[in-house]
Amino acid sequence: MAETESTKASLLTAWWQGPLGQSVLVQEQQLFQRYLPYFHGYCQLQVGVAENLFPEMPAPKMQTIMARSGDVAGRSIALPFKCYSMDTVLLSHVLEFSTDAHQALRETERILVGDGTLIVTVFNPWSLWGLRRLFSRKKNAPWDGLFYSQSRIKDWLSLLNFDVIETERLMFRPPIANEKWLKRTSKLDSWGQRFWPIFSGVTVIVATKRTIPLTPVEQRWKTKQFFPIGKLVTKPVTRENIDGTS
Repeated sequence: MAETESTKASLLTAWWQGPLGQSVLVQEQQLFQRYLPYFHGYCQLQVGVAENLFPEMPAPKMQTIMARSGDVAGRSIALPFKCYSMDTVLLSHVLEFSTDAHQALRETERILVGDGTLIVTVFNPWSLWGLRRLFSRKKNAPWDGLFYSQSRIKDWLSLLNFDVIETERLMFRPPIANEKWLKRTSKLDSWGQRFWPIFSGVTVIVATKRTIPLTPVEQRWKTKQFFPIGKLVTKPVTRENIDGTS
């Protein structure tokens, strides 16, 4: 089992270094530079892809990459970090290749501080990329992963106490691992953003971890007194009292 996982990781790393994988990473890096305000806080973590996708920061940050050849080794379903230790977490194509995608999100929620930011990138199943996966050998990376829809990931995030604040769609070129054809079809990226955004190859979701106040809120209203206080009532009023008889 360990050898199989290691082989799959090696194949995926090699794919990211190829022309198709590099074209995806270039677009994501450009987007993250525009997303600079979302990379807030001092402690920032990138999980998944080994290549540094962090945007250029105006001030120094503690940026850690957890990947096969990154700063830290570990598993997405059991992150080797303390609770509430990260301000920003970038899950770079982690969910598609995790043994338990929902558990990977739970672990991310655990290590994020209150109001921390989570950025998720995934391949879109409702695209040419998803179609390519259906007709590809499942032993080949990245087509051996599970592609999750944006709606499903949003549902998971909502259950884990996240608010989605931004979504973006990237990579409208067909998944052809040929550098010449990737350049020739580059115009499809701008056309896709305008005319068929739902068919993007990559989906990017930005969410914040909600902070639930633990201090009970003081009750500002009181139930109206509909009946007289017991000590002020000396004798019950009955129909006999009203008639003058007892």
